[in-house]
Amino acid sequence: MEGYGRAKKFFNANAEKYSQSRSHAEDSDLDILIESLNLNSNMKGLDVGTGTGFTGLRLARKIDIVYAMDIAENMLKETSKLADKYGVQNIVTIKGSAESMPFDDSNFDIITSRRAPHHFLDKAKFIDESYRTLKSGGMIGIDDMTCDQNYINYLNRLENIRDNSHMAAESPEGWIKLLKDAGFYDIKYHIYERRISFAQWIYPVRENSIEGLDSYNYIINSGPFRDYIKWENNTFLKKWIIITGKKP
Repeated sequence: MEGYGRAKKFFNANAEKYSQSRSHAEDSDLDILIESLNLNSNMKGLDVGTGTGFTGLRLARKIDIVYAMDIAENMLKETSKLADKYGVQNIVTIKGSAESMPFDDSNFDIITSRRAPHHFLDKAKFIDESYRTLKSGGMIGIDDMTCDQNYINYLNRLENIRDNSHMAAESPEGWIKLLKDAGFYDIKYHIYERRISFAQWIYPVRENSIEGLDSYNYIINSGPFRDYIKWENNTFLKKWIIITGKKP
């Protein structure tokens, strides 16, 4: 997990706050992700970059067993707390990175990753590892921030100002290429968007912190990107892509 120092520091420090994030727990992109997977009660699943476990816990209601994997120990502790709170017993937490999954080949029926891939050091390696560890006929489901290809550099700059563990978000075209290059087929995607306030977006970073102030100023002065995200009254449109693919 070399190279993940900044991400581990940020998420270990903010794990409890993320466990209370209504956006991560309740936004409709999670419903869309779950509904886009052909789930049944006999399946074995893996949630990569599980964070505080909201996606893994939803999966656990639908399938036999879920492995919830993250690099940040404190995030996994919050996952276990939430599992205990809701009486979910078929979820197993495990420390591991997206680029080097500690699992055998052809192990899972379902692999998900929600609101995490923009932190991964090597998304192509993550996709390759997902392909390796999925069974034939298995599905991958990814849910992450996105925007049009013409504005992706603006988005990545903004997100990196807020949190310097941000590596890179992908456009829809970028995700399709990554999945196709790894061998996935029947690739489908949906764009979910909603208007959020600057305060909602910046959380758990404080608005009056250096990162918060710099992020605000970047949006105000970003010209075409500010127009693209329809900035108005300290709110803007944020987009997520939910994309799935199958392993032959």
